[in-house]
Amino acid sequence: MTIAEYNSEKWHRRFFELAKLVAGWSKDPSSQTSAVIVDNMHRVVSLGYNGFARGVDDNPERYESRAVKYEIIVHAEVNAIMNAGGRDLTGTSIYVYPYPPCSRCASQIIQAGIKHVYVMDGEIPERWKENLTLAETILNEAGVSIEKIKTEKPVKQPEIFSI
Repeated sequence: MTIAEYNSEKWHRRFFELAKLVAGWSKDPSSQTSAVIVDNMHRVVSLGYNGFARGVDDNPERYESRAVKYEIIVHAEVNAIMNAGGRDLTGTSIYVYPYPPCSRCASQIIQAGIKHVYVMDGEIPERWKENLTLAETILNEAGVSIEKIKTEKPVKQPEIFSI
């Protein structure tokens, strides 16, 4: 492993650890998701998690009803883009946890100018596979890279760092 590869994996792991923490802020009992937008200097630009819009009653009954929840929930990626407060996101990267973005979020990512999407390499629920495949297709068509990252195993340091 080169120093550059080591540093890259280290940053991926850090941002996914942050994303996992942020996902825990969601009140959705079935799908806690998050997004972390970073610039090319590894600075966090914005965070988002899935939940209802500000001021909307987020009682548990609404989260338990998929028919209601799916109509009013704001996805993590959209929240992160909106929480950037109008900042230019051109060329940034977004870490999405624990699932890849859906097709609607992929469109928002493209429109925001985000150029790299990092997702966890893992199992996708069957009911979402078709939509997530469509999302990957439109991201690729728009020139947005999407990369699956394995973060479960510890990252081995390059030999130069060994003592």
